[in-house]
Amino acid sequence: MHMAKNMLSKYASLDKDRIDIFRRPRYKLFKTLLSSACSLDCLYCPLSIYCRFRRDSWDLRELVDTFINDYRARRVDGLFLTSTLYNDPDRVVEKEIEVVEELRKRGYRGYIHLRLMPGVSKDLLFHAAVHADRIGINVEAPRAVFKEIAPSKGDWLQDIIKRLEWLISLKNRFQKGLTRKPGYISRGIDTQFVLGASNETDLEVLRTAWMLLKMGVDRIYISGYRPYKDTPLEHKRPTPKWRTLRVIQAIELMRVYGFTFNEIKELLNEQELLPNKDPKILYAEKNKHLYPVDLNNDPYELIIKVPGIGPKTAMKIIKLREEKGKITKADLLKILGYNRFKRATRYIVVLD
Repeated sequence: MHMAKNMLSKYASLDKDRIDIFRRPRYKLFKTLLSSACSLDCLYCPLSIYCRFRRDSWDLRELVDTFINDYRARRVDGLFLTSTLYNDPDRVVEKEIEVVEELRKRGYRGYIHLRLMPGVSKDLLFHAAVHADRIGINVEAPRAVFKEIAPSKGDWLQDIIKRLEWLISLKNRFQKGLTRKPGYISRGIDTQFVLGASNETDLEVLRTAWMLLKMGVDRIYISGYRPYKDTPLEHKRPTPKWRTLRVIQAIELMRVYGFTFNEIKELLNEQELLPNKDPKILYAEKNKHLYPVDLNNDPYELIIKVPGIGPKTAMKIIKLREEKGKITKADLLKILGYNRFKRATRYIVVLD
């Protein structure tokens, strides 16, 4: 790709969290924008109308050819396609659909992740969902501060939340039938916050995240704010990486580990922010009456709350104790490895 197209890939990478608490991603994604031209005035965004730089757009056939060549050369094994709002929402999403339709026609059956535009029509959501394995629409911020940082991005409830609800309804519909692959939102629905662009508290973000998870959103990404030249917020301090990490960890406790919003809420300080400490450890320190956990007798719901033990490990422990009748120290060390074993032993009944 020449330099201008490389910029489309560079800015597409902003549309995802920059701190990953998980293992290496399964896919090497070809990430790109359809266009870097934008009509919006989001205060935090380096692609907004405030910023001066050369704008560029893909020719759709060129984009398809470039991706197919990279895929065949095994440089990538999936596509993440997003865009600026350079036209009305339906027109932009139509172009995204044209790209993925052409890829499927040319025999590509791999992973496609689309980020769609706020305000897109219900009919186009369906057509996008048929071809995409994962779909997202960014919420950007809690409702109370959304207009402060994205004045012209539409109505938070109607143009974003309502569209996410439509996508969740589509996903549920597809899952009830014989879901065909590829596509059909088989890998779920996601969204993203820009943390710290406004003066929102962690409480507001986590409450909104809890609502989205209860709705049926599958993944919530957090991108810590950082300043860009020419934007109205260029002199605002960047969000500390530790804050982004702690919010991501707290959301994952609700999404994967079965923690409730009220359990996470009790970890916040007087400023309604998370301290710079692993929230799972913080929870254990604030709820000493639940510990130590007995791995040989306590249920999954308590075992999963032990620092160092995740969902898969908790299931391994339960399966092993059912098979052997008892979990030993040697068993746990083998399952967890030394570092996680050392962390967990402070919160469990001493094993033989």
